[in-house]
Amino acid sequence: MKRRERIPDWLTASRVLIAFAILALIPVGPQALGAVAGLLLLGWTTDMVDGRLARRYEKEPTWLGEHDFQIDMIMVLASAIFLTATGLVPMEIGVPYICGAVLLSLYTLRYRHFLKFKSVTMLLAFPWVFTPFVIALFRDPIAAYAGLAWMTLALILDWRRFLGVVGDFLSGARAYFRR
Repeated sequence: MKRRERIPDWLTASRVLIAFAILALIPVGPQALGAVAGLLLLGWTTDMVDGRLARRYEKEPTWLGEHDFQIDMIMVLASAIFLTATGLVPMEIGVPYICGAVLLSLYTLRYRHFLKFKSVTMLLAFPWVFTPFVIALFRDPIAAYAGLAWMTLALILDWRRFLGVVGDFLSGARAYFRR
């Protein structure tokens, strides 16, 4: 495999490193929210770029490419843990939600139907994707506005991908309820 064909995998793997960096900011406390928001935006940017590059290079999926979604969810989980551990989300809300969501998401794996797993996990992760930026609106407005600008730009540049993600979610939800 050529070096450039590894770039999509490196970008995917970088989100695991971003997750660890987010967790490493817990001792800094709530003051690190802006840095966490920046890391999340970097992670979501690598998520947008890795798939495009893989398709451009007509690259066969690797283990990392096949687990892109799970790696994205590790980053979201790290953010949720940061928010809860630093008190930005109350422990009595964050801990049960995180534990319940992880258990329910893993429970759906028993169906061996990826879209069911993906739609349940997306539904459970959805609040955590936006919570850092909602909290930042009150604590670090620059981070909140950066998130809003990033989201707007991402939708403009990659509307088809957004529709594909929504379509995957709906397909998985239908499959889940059909059992």
